[in-house]
Amino acid sequence: MDFQVFVNTFSSACAVLSVKKGLAGHPSEVRIHKANDLYKETMGVARYRDDMLYSDMVPKDDKFEDFCYRCAVQKQKLHTYVETRYMNCWSDISFLPLEGGDDNISYCAFFFEFTKKPDASRMSTISAEIASAVIKNCVILRSSTDFYSSLNLVLEDLLIKSGGVATCIIQVDRKNRDYEVLCEKFFSKEASMKEHRHLLPYEVVETWDETIGGSDGIILKDNHDMLALEKINPLWAENLKQTLVTSLILFPLMQGKTAMGYLFIANFDTQKLVQIKELASLTAFFLTSEISEHILVEKLERLGHEDLLTGVKNRNSMNNRVDLFVSGEQKIAAPFGVVFADLNGLKQMNDKKGHAAGDVLIKAAANCIKSVFTEDEIYRAGGDEFVIISPACSKEEFEEKVKKLKSKSCYGSQVSLAVGSDWNEDGEDLRHSMHLADEAMYRDKENFYKMHSDVDRRNKPPLQQI
Repeated sequence: MDFQVFVNTFSSACAVLSVKKGLAGHPSEVRIHKANDLYKETMGVARYRDDMLYSDMVPKDDKFEDFCYRCAVQKQKLHTYVETRYMNCWSDISFLPLEGGDDNISYCAFFFEFTKKPDASRMSTISAEIASAVIKNCVILRSSTDFYSSLNLVLEDLLIKSGGVATCIIQVDRKNRDYEVLCEKFFSKEASMKEHRHLLPYEVVETWDETIGGSDGIILKDNHDMLALEKINPLWAENLKQTLVTSLILFPLMQGKTAMGYLFIANFDTQKLVQIKELASLTAFFLTSEISEHILVEKLERLGHEDLLTGVKNRNSMNNRVDLFVSGEQKIAAPFGVVFADLNGLKQMNDKKGHAAGDVLIKAAANCIKSVFTEDEIYRAGGDEFVIISPACSKEEFEEKVKKLKSKSCYGSQVSLAVGSDWNEDGEDLRHSMHLADEAMYRDKENFYKMHSDVDRRNKPPLQQI
């Protein structure tokens, strides 16, 4: 067959690729044997020459080479629509097997078309089975009121369909050089990444972007791929060996040009690679928007309930907590303790050094409280007033915390606090406990100013009963 005549019959960009057989189901090289004029114009006429290595034209991509091998050698018709990050576009790609060649060389036709943005109609040209799975997962994500439960269901579906051992979504925090496990599913119910984070250090995660490069993700299906990874990212390859990962699919969750996180499936059924790749890539695409939206909503909710100066919860959050308790919608695990803490000397600091210095003192007070009540609910109830609710604690444990807070915030310390508390054994009447703690705090404050007349006091009545 005259392959030049063949490619010239197509109005879309078309090339015939020659695939040289390698070891264990891998090509040893892929070349652009012949191409039509539109292909050459699109990819760059000046760079093109017949029988050039494809990697001299575009970055090397193991997933592309795998598709070439499957089509040319195994005679599979393939289609995919993927993000081509190095060209800042999406690529609609088709592969058709061709006759010809010999024991070492096989051929396939390669067609492509670029779109600037993802095209829904092109995404829908997938198998009915994959389309059904993706639609099902989208419905789960959009209809559930519990975001993390819906993520669990999606990952469980991925795990079953991929035949994998583990699937996981992580969110990356580059500023603090850390990551968070948003959701995970393991074949073994006892396994958990959250409990074994040391097995995947951030130093490995931060190498993924460079390894992915301009591709849409990474697929490692066998030892050949692992050896190839070892050459370009030995740190990651060694980590995979240590954690007994023999195959892996990893897709970044792209927010603009930055990966906000990653979806990966470990030790999947490599016989279903093409189907799993399509399912995982589309799932990652839709997950990105869902997770981005959830993060935004969480941020807005946090801004509505968090004190921006100190990072503890604000008065609005405290009032909501009390209202939910009174209505019976949200009880506090009994027995519980309530603490009122008021910052001494803030007026003096504001008058002498300005409100910026006063803000520093308020933050120091919050940090002092957080260092003692590490797992409890802390609210900034007013300018210099804090309220702590300590659920499910014994009287001895609660009193020890109060004693420790008083010790850390006594006169002469960096932060001086007036502290009052009440321990509620039966878990009833939160408002009454808050009232008693507030009164005890003001008695402590009265004693403080009597003993330390050098500190300016504030002329302010006690916090009104909530």
